[in-house]
Order: sequence, then C-alpha cells, then structure tokens
Amino acid sequence: MKTSRRKFIKIGSVAAASIPLLNLESKAELFIEPKQKNPVISGLEKGFLSPPQAAKSACYWWWFNARVDKEGITRDLTEFREKGISEVVMINSAGGLSGVPYPAGVPFLGEEWKELYRFAMQEAKRVGIDVGINLCSGWSMGGPWIKPENSCRWYLQSQLTVTGPQKFSAQLPLPNPRDRYNNVFNPPGYKDYIDLPLEKLDYRDTAVVAFPVTDEINNHITGERSFVLPAKNNHRDATSWSRASDSIGPSLYPWQNHPADKPIPVSQVIDLTTQFSKDGTLNWDVPPGKWVIVRTGHRMTGSKVMVAQPEGDGLSIDWFDHKSVEIQFENLGKVFIEEAAKVGAKPKYFCDDSFEDGFPNWTANIVAFFKKYRGYDPVPYMPALLGYNIGSAEVSDRFLHDYRKTLADCMADEHYKRFADLCHEQGILMQNESAGPSRSSTVSIDGLKNLGRSDFPMGEFWLGINHDKEGGLSEDLSFGATRIVGGADGQNLTTKMVATASHIYGKATASAEAFTSYRHWLDAPGTLKQALDRAFCEGINRIALHTSTASKPSDGKPGYEYGAGTHFNPNVTWWEKSGAFFKYVARCQYLLRSGKFVADVLYYNGDWAPNLVDVKKINPDLGSGYDYDVCNEEVLLTRLSVKNGRLILPDGMSYRILVLPDTKRMPLAVLKKLKELVRGGATISGIKPIMDTGLRNYPLCDQEIRQIANELWGKIDDKNRVNHYGSGRVFTGVATRNILLKDGVTPDFRFTGSSNFIDFIHRTTKDAEVYFLTNRHNNNAKTEVTFRIKGRKPQLWDAVSGAIMKAPKYESHNDGVSLFLDFDAFQSVFVVFPKDASALAKTGDGLLFQNKSSLSALQELNGAWQVNFDTKWGGPEKVTFDTLQDWSLSADERIKYYSGKALYTKTFDLIKPIQKGQKLFIDLGTVKDIAAVKLNGKDLGTVWTTPWMLEITNEVKPTANLLEIEVINQWPNRLIGDVALPVEKRLTNTNIVFKKTDKLLASGLLGPVSLKITS
Repeated sequence: MKTSRRKFIKIGSVAAASIPLLNLESKAELFIEPKQKNPVISGLEKGFLSPPQAAKSACYWWWFNARVDKEGITRDLTEFREKGISEVVMINSAGGLSGVPYPAGVPFLGEEWKELYRFAMQEAKRVGIDVGINLCSGWSMGGPWIKPENSCRWYLQSQLTVTGPQKFSAQLPLPNPRDRYNNVFNPPGYKDYIDLPLEKLDYRDTAVVAFPVTDEINNHITGERSFVLPAKNNHRDATSWSRASDSIGPSLYPWQNHPADKPIPVSQVIDLTTQFSKDGTLNWDVPPGKWVIVRTGHRMTGSKVMVAQPEGDGLSIDWFDHKSVEIQFENLGKVFIEEAAKVGAKPKYFCDDSFEDGFPNWTANIVAFFKKYRGYDPVPYMPALLGYNIGSAEVSDRFLHDYRKTLADCMADEHYKRFADLCHEQGILMQNESAGPSRSSTVSIDGLKNLGRSDFPMGEFWLGINHDKEGGLSEDLSFGATRIVGGADGQNLTTKMVATASHIYGKATASAEAFTSYRHWLDAPGTLKQALDRAFCEGINRIALHTSTASKPSDGKPGYEYGAGTHFNPNVTWWEKSGAFFKYVARCQYLLRSGKFVADVLYYNGDWAPNLVDVKKINPDLGSGYDYDVCNEEVLLTRLSVKNGRLILPDGMSYRILVLPDTKRMPLAVLKKLKELVRGGATISGIKPIMDTGLRNYPLCDQEIRQIANELWGKIDDKNRVNHYGSGRVFTGVATRNILLKDGVTPDFRFTGSSNFIDFIHRTTKDAEVYFLTNRHNNNAKTEVTFRIKGRKPQLWDAVSGAIMKAPKYESHNDGVSLFLDFDAFQSVFVVFPKDASALAKTGDGLLFQNKSSLSALQELNGAWQVNFDTKWGGPEKVTFDTLQDWSLSADERIKYYSGKALYTKTFDLIKPIQKGQKLFIDLGTVKDIAAVKLNGKDLGTVWTTPWMLEITNEVKPTANLLEIEVINQWPNRLIGDVALPVEKRLTNTNIVFKKTDKLLASGLLGPVSLKITS
C-alpha cells in the first residue's frame, strides 16, 4: 500500500502512542520534590535567564537602491540592540523583488554610498551590533568585474561522422548553443540568455575525440536506461522545491549491461585534442571504417546576479574555479574591508546567499580537476555525456558518477573553501546557504560538504501563504503554498541538512534565514512561533530574521519594503512590544547551542552528486523517538572514529550505529574505513557492497571490494543477520530500531495520544540533559512524555517567561522518567534534567504546563471598556465599548481602518476573596495581535502567544482594581482604508500595493477576558 507523505511523517505520533511505557509500574517511584539543600546556580541557568549577546537573533538588513540615510541607520541599529537583535546581514540590492517598485537612492559603491556605509559600520560598532555583508549586489555572486571566461559554464558537444581511410583537414561543426538544454525552466533570467548565438557566449573548446561506430543504435545506451541520461549528464532541470530524493533519484538509477549492447572499447577512443587548432580545424589521418568525431566545449550560461544595482550588475561567477571568487573578493570584498577600516570597524563575516544560478555543469579546467580528484583522464569517456556506451553501460555509468562528483568537489573546494580562506586571511568569517534550496535542485553539489566549508552553515525556512489559517498547511496544497514537506505535520526543506552539517563538521551553530514569505504585515510573533519551533526541533539554533528593510524615517510608515519577507523593523506596528519575542528566541537559541546534539543513529549518505539530505522524518527502519544525523563520504573518511563501541567525531558528537545507504555500490576507500571502524568496535547496518561507484583503479577496485566485504559481512545469510568482526558487528536486513532495542537502547523520547504530535530535540551538556518539546498542533494536547534519563529529576524551563520550575509530579522507572504535560496550542517547553540541584527552580510553578485542569473560572470581566486610540493614526481619542469587539467590524471607520496601538482600561472588584495557597490568573482570550498588561500600576509584561494568561495573585486587590491592556494590531487595515482616500489624505506610505476590496484583519482585544483561580 502506498503511504502518503503526511502519513509517512506522521508515523511518529502514532508509533509513539502505541509504544508502552516500558516497566512503568515496575520499581516505579513517585516523586513530590522536597526543598533542596545547598543549591547552586549553574552557568546554563544564568545563560537562559540572561542570554548573552551572541545567542540573540540576527536579521537581514536590506539596503534597497541604497535609499537610506544616517538618521534611519542610527534608528535601526539602536532599535535592534534594544529589542534583542545582535547582528545584521547587510545586503545591497535593487528593487523590492516580485515587481514591487522601489524608489532610487544613491549609486552603489559611489562616494555617497561609501560615506553611508562607513557611518553604518561606525554606528554598529558603537551600539554593539555585529555586521555580516553579502559579497554581491543582489545574489548569488557576481558583478561587472566577472568577465565571460570567469562566469558560469555549460558544456556543449557536436558530432561529425567520417569514413576512413582519409586525410581529414577541415573545421569541425560548432555545437548548437542550446545543445540538449531544451527543458530548462527554473534558472533565474534564463530566457534572456539561453538562446543567444554562440558568438555571444564565449564558446571555448575542451577536447576532441574520435571512435569507431559499428551499430548506430546499440553503440548508445538504450531502452529505459536512456530516460535518466539528462540526470546523469547534468542536463536535467528541476524546481528548488524538489525533495532530496527527487533531485538525486534519477541520477542513481543503475545502468546495467544488456545482451544487445555494443559498447565502444575505451582503448579505441582516440584523443585528437592536440591535432585541433584554435580556429576549429582538425588535421587527422582517419583509419579505415566509420568514425564519429565528438567536439566538447563550453559556453557561458549567461546567468547574471539577481536584483543587483546597476553598479553591481553582471555575470554570475564560475562556481567550480577559485579564480572567480578571488576576482569577486578583490573587487568588492576589499572595498567593504578598507572602507570599514577607515572608521576602525570590520565586517564579522562575508556571505553568499542560496545557490540560485541554475545548474552550471562545466569549468574550463575540468580535465585537470577530474584527474586531481578521480585519478584518471576523463577525455576518452566524454562521448558518454552524449549517451554513447563507452566501455560498457556500467563503465559509462561510473564515469558519469565521477563527472558529477568532480563538479561537487570543485564547488566545495574551489568556491566555498577558497572563499573561506580569503575571508580568514583577512580575519573575518564566512556564512553560506551553500546547499540550497538551489535553482535548480539538480546542480551537482555535495550539500553537506559545501556547508562544512562555512563558519556559519545556513539554510532557510519560509511561511506558507496561509500558514496561520485552518487547512493552510494541508498536504493537498503545493509546496509553493505551504513551504513545508508533508502537510501540517511536515518539515522544512533544508534545515535538517544544515543542522546535520553543523553537527558532523563541528560547527557551533546551525543557521537559517527565517520567516521568508510573500505575506505583507500579516504576521506577528504569535503566528511565527509554530514555524520557529519546528525549525528548532530540526536542529536550527541561530536564526536571521528575514527581513528588515533599511529605510528613511522621512519616507513614512510602514515605508518602502521588500517584496518577500516577514517585516521586522521599527516601522512595524508591534515593534515596540517585540522584545518579549526576541527574548524567547535568545533563550531557546542559548540552550539549543549548549553542549551537543543527541542522536543514536548516523546515516551514511553515499558519495554521489547531487547529494542532499532529506527533510527530518521518521525513518521506517528507525521509528519514532530516536534522532539521527547524516554524514557524507568526506566526514566518514576523515573525521569518524570509534571509541568504547560508539562512533565519535573529534568535536564530541557520538552515535551508536552507522546505517549504510540502500545500494551495492561503495567507494573502496569507504569500505576500508568501515573495516577499520568495525574492527575497533563499531556497529554498522546495511547491504553488502559488491562494486565501487567510480572508475579509479577499475576493475581491481571491485575485486578488493568483494574481498573486504566478504570479511565484514562474513557468514550473514537469510537466517543469520549479524556478523561479528573484530570488536564490532555488521547487520543486514535487521531494522535499526530492533538493533537498538536488543542492545537495551529505548527511544530517547516518547509521548502518548494518537492525535498528538509532540516534536522534540535533545542536547547534552556537562550540567544537564536538555530537551526542547513543542506541540505541533493548533489545539490542546494532553500527553504523558517519557525521557531516556535515569538518576536525575526534571525541571520545566519556560522560554516565554524565563521561569525555571520543578516538575510537580514525575515518575522514575527502569526506562527513564515520565511526566504528564498539558500543552496549549503550539506551546513549547524545555524539560531539563540538571546534574546538580538548582537555587532557581520553584516547586509547583509548572501549573500551566501540568495542571491546567486545576484552574476554574472565577469571573468574566464583562461590561464596558474605555478604549483610547492614537489620533495621529486616525483613531478616535477615546471611546467606550459596551462589550469587547473586533475593530474591523466597527461602523466607525476611524476604528474599522485603524492600525496601531489602543489602550483598554477597566476597573473591577473580585467577586470573592482569594484563599491562602490559591493562585489567580487573568486570561485575555483572543488577542489580535499582541498585548501588554498592567494591573494597579504594575507592569505584568507582554503577552504574545498561548496560553495568553498571566498570574496576578500578588497584584490583585479585593476591590477597585485598575486593569490596563495595550493591544496592537497590524498594518493592513489602515493601508486598505487609505487606498480609498486621496493621496494627500492618506496616513501611510508604502510601495506594497493593497486594494480597497482586500479583507480586513480581525483586530483588537476580542476576549473574553476572564479571571481563573486554582482549586
């Protein structure tokens, strides 16, 4: 039966519900925490309560058309620091994307721009904001200094059939400039360059070969094998929305030899390159018979940087040769460095954005690179790129594997490594979205290797078009609508890959461009939390808010904006209350960077290209409750070792088992390393390999592979599924979960309730075991959760409030610790198991996570409310609401189209006194979109997410309580109202277009506002 994506990913919640709490009743103890003696405050607690600057959010800071001024620069950087943003990523770009018009500023790199740039660097240093800079105008990388010979390349091939013997002396036909690039649809701007004539494409030759043909059909790869040729020879385009399996799968389809094949012996392919002149003339004594001459060369793709200012516009770089990034650094990077130095400042890092240059597949020096990485000459095999059967179908397949793998190595080393080296030589760091999502997703990259070259490996996650609406994340919708894979219970496309790269390459952070969308002023912190927590559970622990547009204060509000991105800047209505959200981010990121990620399983992802890591998922062989990482060939060969039966990395990560990919092909070097690991005590599971993936030392490599594999897999057969070798073990045909369970390794985390989905991630530190849990559903979830922790007592750490609480009740048993949690919609909590007792944890304060049922309604605050609006933004100065109401439904247009802050005021008496030991809470009900509460003059803080409650036990009086609630909605209502007004009467100014028929947003304090008391 075919399993849908949603069902596949949702296996976690069902499986977890069906797993019994092992031995829960056996030898269980019920703990009610006593008062602690001699508690200490740990460094982990200090960092959680007061996160360091480095743990705070970063944000993209777009200088569109350089329409900025000094007043706006100072305002932005000061506000960022005050609200909890510690870092900006400066991007100089044109326009606002998606056809959104954007007024002009000063010319990029001109003297006026340089003065503004120096001022920004000076101000950032003064207020304590780190600055990273995108090394390009727009993205991804390039400019007017990139000449055609240093730009992106596509290979082209032409063929000519001749008959010998004869003396051939003639010009060979030039390749068609669109040679087999007939299904290109995704690279940015491809329509502008794909059909240019060859004389405008800087065509250059690589090699000329000839070979005899005996069977026009069967000298080629035939049948269904030919269907995947575009994937294998890197001519297949694919959307950036493709899953890893969709991008990789066709290139891995094995070409097996067929009886009718008439392969061309490699020894009969003649390299004629030295007999080929620059004018295209070949001089050759053709031997007897029918021969095909193949001319292989390359053109610039024509790809240009996207959304670049005129002064920075130009061709995209060659991603496979270091010369291009050196030119970019010399012409732009040094300008940024030298201008900043004039004011005593320096960029923290340079970056380049997600790879969006289509699928370049060649570079001028590819033959030399191929020999360096693969150890043999590729020229005789180049006809295989045309679909000729060179050597055999299997040999041709191996060559094409080696070709794609060489491109991946070049991108990792020639571009990303060289970029990092250039940065490090100047004392700065490097950040990259170097594994996509790529346009196209079929470009030959090793995503993990690219990310591993970066100091700050980075991906991205978006918000769906209607992500906050019922059904807005349905699996029935396209990825373009939801921006996650697998429906509401699904995952982000690239974030698991970024996190695993961070873990296996020893990086402290896993970064993400966060909250990108085409929604304008439709989100507030409360609607962002579910997407953020999803990314946290995938392993992200450093977000860069996307986006903040630098603007002139004189341009009004909400000001000129980017066409894509959730807007974060001082022009946003709720900005003044945003600090509470940024504190949540900082507390989470601090804990999620502490210690090391906990994973039981390491999956080896093979040595092929393209090579990407799929979304976070419940792997069928592993089941729910265990977490995992993925490693590539480089990490397995150079960083992985074994100690005390565990697979370890030099930075402290460790795993219990290595799981191999489902293929019988494996590089000899990898198999030799597996032998070393198993001999030393490692456990691996997978299919026995029988051949190498490439052609280095072929066919001897296959003989050695079979010899070593026979040793490692030993006597494994249909009945015996394990072989002991040295101190380790090799399994075949046994579910990874069963191997772990037989070893006594129960799931790290479990939850009950078949309709629940409690996501998690686990970090281990010297002070504590730290679990982050989040309710992935927009409804309450009551569940019993179990942790594979023994000998420690749990605490609840609430990143929203900063409270550190002892769990009032928990059970300790043979398989760990269990406790009951009562989650509100999208609510999250850290469950921390400290090594030592804490001076900060308070007994019983886990009420809102464990014992909501003890709350009962005391009274509803009915009746009239006095509401004060801001007249500057068109609201009435003071009105009385007889009952709470939605502003957008008001008959008063001053309220109906109001955007901004309003103050609700009410006095009330308690209907009955609070008894000793009872606690009283105020529940705001529904708030659109953020609120701040005062009671009797005491500031109780900002409320921005579920459960929309605050404790008021110590602030409330029996009578004459003065309640003040500030509520802020969002910009659309005012913008929609302004559309109907003459320009001179409008209160707002922006380049984002709204229509007067657009739907107004529910706004204000909708309630009901009530008091709730503990029993």
